[in-house]
Amino acid sequence: MSETCRATIVMPLKSQRDEWFSQALSSALSQTVSTEVLVVTSPATPESNRALLRQAVAEHPRLRTIERPSGAGFAQAINLGFQEAKTQRVGLLLTDDWLSGNAVEKCLEHQADIVATSRVAYAADGVQILWKRVAEQARFDAMPTLQEQASYVGHFILFQRASVLAVGGVDPEIGLTGADDYDLIWTMLEQGASVRLIPEALYHYRDHDGERLTMRTQQDQLLDLRKILAKHKVSPEETERLVAGKARWYGVPCHFAIDHPDWYHKIDQSPRVGEI
Repeated sequence: MSETCRATIVMPLKSQRDEWFSQALSSALSQTVSTEVLVVTSPATPESNRALLRQAVAEHPRLRTIERPSGAGFAQAINLGFQEAKTQRVGLLLTDDWLSGNAVEKCLEHQADIVATSRVAYAADGVQILWKRVAEQARFDAMPTLQEQASYVGHFILFQRASVLAVGGVDPEIGLTGADDYDLIWTMLEQGASVRLIPEALYHYRDHDGERLTMRTQQDQLLDLRKILAKHKVSPEETERLVAGKARWYGVPCHFAIDHPDWYHKIDQSPRVGEI
């Protein structure tokens, strides 16, 4: 690399719409501070995505690609990215979302183990704003349980790489739902990780009903949630309360859950899954 990078953005890529992947990749490569971008591909990554990558690699010396082994899942892809990153600060970007140009720069102003920004959610067109979540440090600090704190923190997250590696990275036993944020954050908090929240909305989330990493039934996602709660030794009573509270966000895109908060009581079978 022609200059020393100050952070790494890891992007796990299985299969993505080319225009969305291109936007995500461009946002990572155009950060206002020198940033390594590490795309972890899959044996299932289509040729159109790979063609975009080859062109970008030829143009951007700070971009690297790594192929995850056959049979390795989402968690293993992220962990491989953290292991291979050449910097001590590492963030995660999903390939249908995108970052503000100064996301890494703003996060680097803080030395906490976990630095997270606020975020804006858009419709699938990437233009219509659906909602905005402002992360409040005082609110986070006042939360009485690690579970509540872990649930509150969202992408974009810039981690201290050593802190993630110290807890073993993303747990591959959890599944897809919550493994890379909810469970990982909770695990790090249990080990005393520090957290700093940034009020600026620097992560741009695309809320859509196309393919996402959590494109599974509500039942499958709730199984992942129960794995997380069991891992952290949550009581049976509290487990049922949390499952009931989070259930409406699983099984449909976030905008549908907001517009129809009782949807899961009114149908016999879960539709395809969106992601909050």
